[in-house]
Amino acid sequence: MATFKIVVSPHKRDDDTRRVKIRVYSAKSNTEVSTPWYVSPDMVTRGGKIKEHSILDNCEALIRDWRRAVDEIGARANAMPAKELVHHLTSRERRQHQRIDFIGHMRDIAEKKKPSTRHNYIVVANSLSRFTRGETLDINNITAQLLTAYEEWLRTEGVAPGTITQYMTLIKSAHNAARYQYNDEDGGIIKVTRTPFTKYKIPAAPAPSARGVDLATLQAIADLPDEPRINSRRNFGRDIFMLSFALGGINYADLYNLPCDALKGDYIEYRRQKTRDARIDEALYRVYICPQVRPLLERWFDRSYQRLFRFYQYSPKSFGPTVAYSIAAVEKAVPYERHYIYYAARHTYASLAYNIVGADKYTVHELLNHTDTDMRITDRYIERDWQRLYDVHQRIIELVDWSKIANPTRR
Repeated sequence: MATFKIVVSPHKRDDDTRRVKIRVYSAKSNTEVSTPWYVSPDMVTRGGKIKEHSILDNCEALIRDWRRAVDEIGARANAMPAKELVHHLTSRERRQHQRIDFIGHMRDIAEKKKPSTRHNYIVVANSLSRFTRGETLDINNITAQLLTAYEEWLRTEGVAPGTITQYMTLIKSAHNAARYQYNDEDGGIIKVTRTPFTKYKIPAAPAPSARGVDLATLQAIADLPDEPRINSRRNFGRDIFMLSFALGGINYADLYNLPCDALKGDYIEYRRQKTRDARIDEALYRVYICPQVRPLLERWFDRSYQRLFRFYQYSPKSFGPTVAYSIAAVEKAVPYERHYIYYAARHTYASLAYNIVGADKYTVHELLNHTDTDMRITDRYIERDWQRLYDVHQRIIELVDWSKIANPTRR
């Protein structure tokens, strides 16, 4: 009976990568079939086993197809030498037109993503399903014309321009992943035959409007007096808005999940969830705790030491809505010329850093812990000067009078 094994070629290319192959055993002989995938040294264990899950998944999917083909051949496959069997399998794949359910493919990708990204893929998959009226969408039926029609349909559905850009970007990413998974250009196996994104251009996202507040409004939020009732949403909204600002515009997902050991004396160290998978340094960041904001932080410290802050007492699903409702209560007490939400603290922090403190744009980029693909190579060579960032951060924090919100007698 034919068996298959995933192996790595011993030969290295100039970029230090090695090709992944599948070794086929049949009728007391064996041969190797090259796949379109390569592994770098960090994707392989010392024992030579692949640890990159995406590559293993792709290889195992191919092996499953081959096993089904062997079952179709029946007992005759047992007598086929390995090379003859491989010729039959690969010739079969060249002949076969395989329908690939693109919507199902997007759902499969979603299962492998972190929760926030998973949700986005599922939303787009559901949208495509409504667009096709529940019919299967073969990936080879996706053309530039179909994408244009889908884009127009989204507009008639009232989807915002920026959201349309996000939808189409996810579809392009999923289409590229399918081509990588199903096509073997070297072996002449092309199951995904169309390249619609060479003609269809994703609409540019509209330039975001400034979403921060000015310094006077920020100060008014910090000065909001306590409401006397227990579990006041306004009190919570005021504290979490100012806490985000105090920690350099930290995202609420990071604030929620900070482990208790993130506190390193006079700074907090964490890896930003949104960009850690896209960064060589896994989005490592340190934010200095200025003395004037420490009482506010201490108010929310988790005394049981399960997390750094006790926000985890809210469920992951309820925390976001609670923050939104609480900031709305703050906005009602401290109105501004435009609507603001939790992330206005991050925008405010960046604007004050640039416009009042005088930090250059790259320093603001560092303070916000953003990913910059144009600077990715340069960043490998630069050791970050944390003290320089601490100094700029402190100057931003000192723009606000923290005496009222940081008063330890307030609860």
